Amino acid sequence: MQEPGPGIDDKRRESAAFGKGLPPDPGFTWELLCITFLSLSFLAAIAAFLILLANGKSPGRLISITALILTILVLKLTPWLSHKYRARHRLILLRAEEVIKNDMRQPVLYLRSFRDDNMIARAIGFKSIEQEMKVVLFDIGPFIAFADPDKESPDTGAARMYASQECWHEKVLEEMSKAQLVIIRIGDSPSFWWEVQEAIIRVSPKRLVFLIPPEKIEVTYENFRHKASEWLPYQLPEQKVKWSPFGPRGGILYFEPDWTPHLRKFKIIWLRQTFWNLFAAPLKIGLRPVYEQLGVKWTKPPVQLMQVLYMLVLFLLIVVVIYYCYKVFDNIRLLI
Repeated sequence: MQEPGPGIDDKRRESAAFGKGLPPDPGFTWELLCITFLSLSFLAAIAAFLILLANGKSPGRLISITALILTILVLKLTPWLSHKYRARHRLILLRAEEVIKNDMRQPVLYLRSFRDDNMIARAIGFKSIEQEMKVVLFDIGPFIAFADPDKESPDTGAARMYASQECWHEKVLEEMSKAQLVIIRIGDSPSFWWEVQEAIIRVSPKRLVFLIPPEKIEVTYENFRHKASEWLPYQLPEQKVKWSPFGPRGGILYFEPDWTPHLRKFKIIWLRQTFWNLFAAPLKIGLRPVYEQLGVKWTKPPVQLMQVLYMLVLFLLIVVVIYYCYKVFDNIRLLI
């Protein structure tokens, strides 16, 4: 088993993180401000509309037209504003060589099928899955991935590393051997199975994590479980998918130093994740034992005040809807 170079001591890790910090991020821009304003205005208009109806009053032309206009604006402008925000990230995206040069820590290598990039880049989400992963994994090291040679504009998230088709295998093996952590998104392609076999040979167990996607989770994981068991000393745990109103959430598969496997499912962390950053908090909580095995300090994701505000507004809207339904049924009862 080939181990990466010597681990980083605490002083070196602290100086690296303090000196450079997380790669640049656009922050709270006018696009996010507009989306927040539109969303809260829309919810307020709907609440006013329902309250007036519940009290037997006509909402009036002004409120009705306002609610309709805000509905159209939310549906039409939110994807456009989100696209503009994501474009900002592309403008400041650094190449992997720059990120590695400016960070003393060993990198986190993310391997995935290029065809998954479009599928996991949300149409309306402010951040892609990769961007959310970057926020979490920067605690461990600079987050890098190989660029799709068929794309002129790289996706946002991990810093991209470029390699020609002829030397791609050699470059992947080189980066595997140097990585502090290797994360492989489970798929079903010849390249994926090649990466799995090489990772098992070249990467120590505690430095290898498989990311289980929520899409077709039961079929995808079971296929992987049966085939990967041919190269591992232990059988991988079964994935029991339970019904959830929010759909499947995926998870991670990690290993102890003797290759004992552990499956951790992602959980909804209501006040520590946001509607525009759904993945970071569940990923960080799921990766806690991996942090501990690598000797990296783990901290619980903080409560998001903006999410608390959104949840409060949604709660009030639900109360208004319940009140409206009660008043409607009460009026029907009186008429009968």
